[in-house]
Amino acid sequence: MVVEPAASDVASLPGETLPGHVAIIMDGNGRWARERGLSRQRGHRAGADRIRAVVERLGEHGVPIVTLFAFSTENWGRPRGEVDYLMRLAGRVIDRELDSLDEAGIRLRHIGDLSPLPGTLQRKVESAVARTAGNDRITVNLAFNYGGRSDIVGAVRQLIADGVAAGEVDAEAIASRLATADLPDPDLLIRTAGERRLSNFLVWESAYSEYYFTPTLWPDFGPQDVDEALGEYRRRRRRFGLIPERQAEHAHPDA
Repeated sequence: MVVEPAASDVASLPGETLPGHVAIIMDGNGRWARERGLSRQRGHRAGADRIRAVVERLGEHGVPIVTLFAFSTENWGRPRGEVDYLMRLAGRVIDRELDSLDEAGIRLRHIGDLSPLPGTLQRKVESAVARTAGNDRITVNLAFNYGGRSDIVGAVRQLIADGVAAGEVDAEAIASRLATADLPDPDLLIRTAGERRLSNFLVWESAYSEYYFTPTLWPDFGPQDVDEALGEYRRRRRRFGLIPERQAEHAHPDA
C-alpha cells in the first residue's frame, strides 16, 4: 500500500519511540529531471544536494543511524556516461561535504564492494570513513555498489570458508557475516518516487522493517517529508509476527 503523506506534527505524537535505524531508497532523480526538461545528470546532482537536509532532519529528531542506497550492483548496467558521472559526483560530494559533516559529528561508513570503483573514489571513501570514525552524533551508512543478494552470497561463502557445519548454520550465523553485521536492522525503510519494492536493498535486514512509500521524488523530499514519514512510523504497532497479548513477553530489541 502506498502511504500518502499527510500533514502531521511529529513532536505531538505520544507514546511510540522513533526508529533507531532509518534506511532510504533515494529514487526519482531521473524522473525529476525529465519533468523539468533537464538532463539525468542534473537530476542526480539535485538528488545529491538533498542528502544533507534529510540527514540533518533525522539527526534533529534523534535518529542515530541512517543508511542511504546510493548505487546498486545493478546500476552498472546503466549507460556508461551516466555511470561515469555518478562516480565523479560521489567524489565531488565527499570533497564538498566532508568538512561540515565531520564538524557536525556525523560518522560516515560504507557498505558494499569498493573494489570495482575508480581508485580515486575508493581512496576518498576510505579517507572519509577513517576521518569520521570517532564521531557519534549520527552514523550515515552509504550503500555504494551494494546489493542485498550478493551480500548474502558473500556471507554464505564466508560460512563455508570458516568451516561452519551445516547443522550450525542459523540466522545469526548468516547475519554476523553480512556487511551490516554490527548494525541493528532498519526499523523504518523509506522509498521515494512511488515505487513499492526493495530493489535488492537490505533484503535480509528488512524482514520486519516498517515500509513507507511516498510518491515524492527524491530531489523534492525534504525535512517536512521526513517529519511525515516519522509520524507515520510512530502510528504503527510493530508485532514481529506475534499476537498482541504475547508481544510484551517477546519484546523485540529493536522495537
